Amino acid sequence: MREYNFHCEIVTPLYMCGSEKEKLELRSQSFNGLFRYWFRIGGGDLEDEKRIFGFGGNNGRKGLVQIIVEQTSNKDSYQRSEKLNFELKKGFDYLNYFLRKRENFCFQCGQQFKLTFRFSPLATEDDIKKFFCSVWLAMNLGNFGARARRGFGSVKVNKIDGSDEIFKFLEFIPTAPLKDWFNKNLNSIKSILFSKERESIPCLFNNSVEIYYLKKGNLEDSYKKWVSEIYKNKKKNKYMPHLKALDFELGNPLKALSFMGCLLMEFRNYYMPDYKNLISAIKNPLSAKNNGITIERSVFGLPLPFRIGNYNYSVDACYKQSQNSKSRRASPLWFKILLLNSPSNSSNSVECLFIVMKSDFLPNNMEILLNIQNNKNNENNEIKCSTNNWNAIDSFINTLKYCDLIDKLDF
Repeated sequence: MREYNFHCEIVTPLYMCGSEKEKLELRSQSFNGLFRYWFRIGGGDLEDEKRIFGFGGNNGRKGLVQIIVEQTSNKDSYQRSEKLNFELKKGFDYLNYFLRKRENFCFQCGQQFKLTFRFSPLATEDDIKKFFCSVWLAMNLGNFGARARRGFGSVKVNKIDGSDEIFKFLEFIPTAPLKDWFNKNLNSIKSILFSKERESIPCLFNNSVEIYYLKKGNLEDSYKKWVSEIYKNKKKNKYMPHLKALDFELGNPLKALSFMGCLLMEFRNYYMPDYKNLISAIKNPLSAKNNGITIERSVFGLPLPFRIGNYNYSVDACYKQSQNSKSRRASPLWFKILLLNSPSNSSNSVECLFIVMKSDFLPNNMEILLNIQNNKNNENNEIKCSTNNWNAIDSFINTLKYCDLIDKLDF
């Protein structure tokens, strides 16, 4: 039986619990689920997935790998991160909005743990390599736990040991130059894991996944140019963080994530069309019900809350012809913080990635609805909404590219 130990460290706060919501727990099932997810994003074959990860049902069976999680540093042994400037922290709080009250109830930066992968004797070398491809993708493009798509739960691999060195076909520890490191490893993953893209699932190797990195060479000037660009659509009473020179020195993972949060917060605050369309629907709900409206920011994920005056509204993903059918649509935009293997306390050791995954936004049995209460006759008006394809996310990425804040990683 082959066994491999991945010695890991938490880069950004990780929110993960078990059945007891008030008790932190690093769950092997959660890690396994993310590895399986990235197996699909890498274009892994369905039959390979079922064999490696297992499947349920009457004829279900266990997978070929057992995952064991062991926390190797106690809650008080981690390196506490530097305190964020008040203005910069607004970006952190924006990304962490739903978990702000639990900000200290998480696995903190610097805490360490060990992932042990124990393979069945039935696992071939090809099976093991394909599994490690999914682990590489999850570690270096994805995150774990709650708010994973907004950059929380980033984990890095510090060291690997095991029965042999089969894992060495991939470099799990990021190194500079970043583009070369990505190209080398993603090409290896494509040659081993990729079979074909799956219906309605984004795939790294068919142009439905785009990866961008933050350019830090002239960050402050590029940011000011970008602010001027989006400020053209200025709305009243919308707040823009006043960042200082030190806020652009992103040598700390939390500072880097907070800066990414500021970018998203500012763009969404100043993105104009949705408010106009929403106010029009509130004033004339019957017309909106007949014609539908466009809520472009829906593409960032659902549900999408709005506040107009003293009233709250929500745009939701709903199952067609079903009561109490509200569901969620996770954001296609991922934030990722990477720590490169370079001198500590250097701004070049922290990399910020923006990852866009495009597929069918919703399955055919779902639709986007805005519910507006008619106070005169106490009726609900369910208004169908569209996203205008990917326009809001495309605009976000394009403004960042135009102002030289990001560049694309081609692979």
